[in-house]
Amino acid sequence: MPNRPYEHRTARAAALAAAFLVVSALAAPAAVAAGPDGTAAAGPSAASVAASDSASASDSAETAAPADAAAKGDPHRATVADPHLGPIHPHTLSPAVEDLESCGRPDPATWGWIGAGSDAPGAVTLDATVADPAGTPLRSSNRLTDYSLPHSPVVATGHSAATASGSVASFTVPSGLIKDGHAYGWTVRATGLTGAAHRSAASPSCHFRVDLTPPTVTLPTEVTDPAHQFPPSGNGQSTGLHLGQSGTIPFTVADADPSGLGASGVACVRWGFDPQFADASWKCGSELPAGSLTVTPAHWGTNTTYIQVADNAGNHSQPAAYGYYVPDRPAPGWVYGDVTGDGVPDVLTADTAGNLRTYSAVGPTGTVASPAGQGPGSTWGGVQVTHRSNNSGPPADNVYAHRAGSDTLNLYTSNFSAPGTYNRGLATTVDKPECVAPASDPDQCADYLTDFSRTLRIAATGGITLPDYTQSARNLNRPGLLTVEANADGTDAALWFYPAGGFNGFDRPVRLAATGWKDTELITPGDWAGQGRPGLWTRDRLTGDVHALTFTVGTIESSDPFGDPTEVTALTALASDTVIGNVPVSQWSLIGSEGDLTGNGSPALWGVTAAGEVQVRAGHRTGGPAAPGFTFEDAVRTIGSTAPPAG
Repeated sequence: MPNRPYEHRTARAAALAAAFLVVSALAAPAAVAAGPDGTAAAGPSAASVAASDSASASDSAETAAPADAAAKGDPHRATVADPHLGPIHPHTLSPAVEDLESCGRPDPATWGWIGAGSDAPGAVTLDATVADPAGTPLRSSNRLTDYSLPHSPVVATGHSAATASGSVASFTVPSGLIKDGHAYGWTVRATGLTGAAHRSAASPSCHFRVDLTPPTVTLPTEVTDPAHQFPPSGNGQSTGLHLGQSGTIPFTVADADPSGLGASGVACVRWGFDPQFADASWKCGSELPAGSLTVTPAHWGTNTTYIQVADNAGNHSQPAAYGYYVPDRPAPGWVYGDVTGDGVPDVLTADTAGNLRTYSAVGPTGTVASPAGQGPGSTWGGVQVTHRSNNSGPPADNVYAHRAGSDTLNLYTSNFSAPGTYNRGLATTVDKPECVAPASDPDQCADYLTDFSRTLRIAATGGITLPDYTQSARNLNRPGLLTVEANADGTDAALWFYPAGGFNGFDRPVRLAATGWKDTELITPGDWAGQGRPGLWTRDRLTGDVHALTFTVGTIESSDPFGDPTEVTALTALASDTVIGNVPVSQWSLIGSEGDLTGNGSPALWGVTAAGEVQVRAGHRTGGPAAPGFTFEDAVRTIGSTAPPAG
């Protein structure tokens, strides 16, 4: 929803005609009940509006009859077009429709609204384009009806100032006529400055409703489900949630109707951690949260979420601040993707100076994991890195590194004396294993290259059968590597999986897809589907579509170091492929996951913008293991920059 400035025009008495007639209504308005929970009330009935408009049109026709007869056959007959309010335009926020003049539409449910400030002097004008074929100056003649008063009286008539033919004539609604909750209709015709020979036909009746009162938002003094909700600070309740987990904040909204004639209804809400709502966008209509907001606090201790609502007339509530305490996360256990030992996966990517840096969504961020001189070719710039890989276990991931076009794949093992740092003294090159074509894919090895020079993408999977690291079963959950490798002429690429083999090496590969992967980036979320094995996300660099894939796990034939036959657990086939989002390359030039970056129990995306901002977008699982799905939150949080710190 745009933060639309509903500006108010000051009175322009010198430019507008002074002649008008105000028709006073002596009876009190008949009350029309407002809808429940701040929803819009019906207002006057469509039948009563239609009858009033018909009577008004008859009166206008009768008054104009002598002029119309005199003008019969007159080639200079004036015209009127495009009747509209100005400078405030009737509108609705849900559905989002601006300039909703509702001309010729008697059903009030279809009319637009004008909001707070429209009762100020000079705030509303009745505008229309008047024209004369001969170019004679004209003025507009206007009638304003208030349907919320008994018998729907005409409450104002009057003329605009003299206006050049083909221009907009504007009549200012007299002060004191625009009332909260009321519904109005108006007609306009073009007339000559002298006599009535040039009078046009009247426009259809145009309509609008008025809501001058902003909505309200109320926050609780206690919550009913502290296991999943954040109680307000100081009320004695404690949440069962901790840092990194998502929870909800209950709230109640209302759109006051002091006139009793109808309010426009709450249409949109926004919320965020910034009192200026820089991190928030409006949610309207079907996206309007029902009674609670989902938040993922960024730090432990006291957090504050700011909430604001808007009604259909564009009135905003005062921002409401909700403070609540978030406990720190429990003592960590190491997981795949973690390079700092805090139990939460981290982002590893190069800064603009060629250093490899660690970025965290929940802890210290932007620290140097490896200086530029320790990278392959003495820089980490332009090097693909992937972790979620450690055959030895804690305290941190190992890192695979590959430079485009290089025939070698480097493995940097974590420094046990300084976890989360990497240097060439602990780096080795990884041999590419032999390819043995299975009977099910006899052509698998026809285009296989025995080095990594045609490797376009790399992605470490984490454990295959136990995706969460378990020290006692570390030999059962050794990580593998997914690669995208170009064919001989570079026109296409295949997807391969390399199961772990030997010491920090690989066993015979499995070709999971022979074609169609050249423009596909690999993203490693871990077990995103809750199936007890790693899955894969990908991004199509041409369309920006983010896909979620699952695999079939099985065994492949291999041989042990003594040459005896053996079987190796591996990803053996693609099982499902679902589009779960879209992130164009223009938004994030680099993209990845590494797993549950925010600690909310589900994987998250990270990316790097063109300006070098490192950002995180949390997500949530939907469905179940048999029919998995995934959705991402709209909010994007910046956790660092690839620009080295000053100094």
